[in-house]
Amino acid sequence: MVKRKVKILRLLSICIILLAGGSTVLSQEVDTLETEELPKYWDHTECVRNLFIESDTTKARFGEGAEIDFLLERSSDCEEVGPVSRRIALRYLEWGDTTYDDIASESRSKKDLFKEGLSWAKTSIRQDSTDHENYEIASTAFAALLTVSRLRTQAKLADSVRIYAESAIRLHPENDRAHHILGRWHYEVSKLGWLTKFLSRVVFREPQDGSFEKAEEHFNKAIELDNISTHRFWLGMAYLEQGKKEQALEQFRIIQTLPYVQHNDDYLKEEAKKLIEKHS
Repeated sequence: MVKRKVKILRLLSICIILLAGGSTVLSQEVDTLETEELPKYWDHTECVRNLFIESDTTKARFGEGAEIDFLLERSSDCEEVGPVSRRIALRYLEWGDTTYDDIASESRSKKDLFKEGLSWAKTSIRQDSTDHENYEIASTAFAALLTVSRLRTQAKLADSVRIYAESAIRLHPENDRAHHILGRWHYEVSKLGWLTKFLSRVVFREPQDGSFEKAEEHFNKAIELDNISTHRFWLGMAYLEQGKKEQALEQFRIIQTLPYVQHNDDYLKEEAKKLIEKHS
């Protein structure tokens, strides 16, 4: 159980909780909900901003499921519906990420929750096909579903991760999260064993051609757009896979100097320290 949990969280910690949700600031100086949340929602209408602030309170008190119910009940309140569907998709993905199928008390499986997330992500695209964040959340949902699927399905889902992330970038080239997702796609596909690649290409007719060089390119672009620990950590990992030890160590050292801006920064800093000790 523990190994499976760690594997899934490693794959999803960036794509779901942080990247799809945007940067979750851990402010040490400003504590008010209004000051922290307004920057996240300022691009939306006043109706959606107020709805999201209310839904944040619901989630904090009762969890993702209660927030989803709240959003479903109130989704018709606002004319701008795409962001609401995208928020529902994200909450299903977060809920699935913290659900473990071997716990008898869970009423819904991880896979079912990820499927719901993907369904709502696709709904957001139908509602607004010009919003790059809708394609980003769809890419994230495909990545989540991939982790709980069989090999035959994985081959198809993996390509969907790439396609939707590329669509997000076409609509908005400065989407650092989509660049990170593409970087992770190239990184993970490049690490596949030869047998998996063979089956993907020959049996399923789904060629997966990732490269660490392209992963490096996308991670560098993500850093250029937003210099945060998670982008630098995975750039360092891509460097390690290519034998570029000194460049990797440089990234892991830079991480130690960066401010805390996301919830997993503590974890990334500790992992980076371990890698510095291991490879120095």
